[in-house]
Amino acid sequence: MNRAVRTILLAVTTLLVVAATASAQTGRYTSCQKTGDALFVDVSGATCDDARAVATALTGVPAADVEAALLAAGWRPLRAAATGFQRSYDIVATRGLASLLIRRPGDPPDLDGWMAGRELVFARGRIVPGARAPRGSTVCTSAFLIRLGRSRGGLSAGHCAGLTRKRTTRRRNAALRRPPQPGIVLGGVQRNLERRKRRLDALVLPVPSGAGRPAAAVVDRGVLNPPWFVRGSARPLLGRRVCFTGRTSGADQCGRIVRSYPGTRLPCTTITAREGDSGGPVYTAPRADGTVRAVGVTTLVFGLFQSMCFTPLEPVLDALNATLVSSGET
Repeated sequence: MNRAVRTILLAVTTLLVVAATASAQTGRYTSCQKTGDALFVDVSGATCDDARAVATALTGVPAADVEAALLAAGWRPLRAAATGFQRSYDIVATRGLASLLIRRPGDPPDLDGWMAGRELVFARGRIVPGARAPRGSTVCTSAFLIRLGRSRGGLSAGHCAGLTRKRTTRRRNAALRRPPQPGIVLGGVQRNLERRKRRLDALVLPVPSGAGRPAAAVVDRGVLNPPWFVRGSARPLLGRRVCFTGRTSGADQCGRIVRSYPGTRLPCTTITAREGDSGGPVYTAPRADGTVRAVGVTTLVFGLFQSMCFTPLEPVLDALNATLVSSGET
């Protein structure tokens, strides 16, 4: 083998290694050297210098002022959660298509809001934050952020709320869940498309707003993984590779659209789903930049292998006269 050929082969091998490394890092945090009072600093889609600058800016900042400090640094806080050990908490923030995770000592600020893929509690009775869920309540998953006129709402599955014999919504009250109790009370179901003559398994919930209550067009993947950024929608084409996130099955359950549910136009997939996943976001396979496109709302399971079927997003938006909110618009 001559020298020129060896050089070409080495270059090709290097490119393959680099490509594989980049692919492996999609949707994962990079660990950075900690600074200030941070216990660790992770970043995705930005540099460690960017992340350490934020961690430095947070040094000594009390939990109540963390949201304002992040906004001043150019980052949008999404949520904070206690780690469960060493009296520390994790805080997640985004900037454009970048996200960071910083662990700090102390008790977490009250910072949380609507994201697709979060756990929801639906109940007929009044929901009290931090208290046990009312009797007869059910647990589902949140889907995409939408805009209805000048207001915003969040999607989930219509059957999570249920209908009475008079076709009124049975479990009208809803809250984000902070296991094991309900957390942020969202309020009553605003629209339930199961009540329509042409039934669609989708409903609209109010989303939080104001200080400490962000609503973001992202798919939550747990605190320790960066979120996916929702950028537009896609049609549920046969053979298309899609993923979904559910409170029971977890994030990024992926497969392909292979058939329709008998007697309906509901697309069904090769993905397995379980109880509690209902209402979860169905989205395209993530791109290298961490973006996904919204495809539908998890509806039911079908057959021996519990194949996940879903309600396509487009007819839901048409029925609501609504538009999808994409990252960067909120």
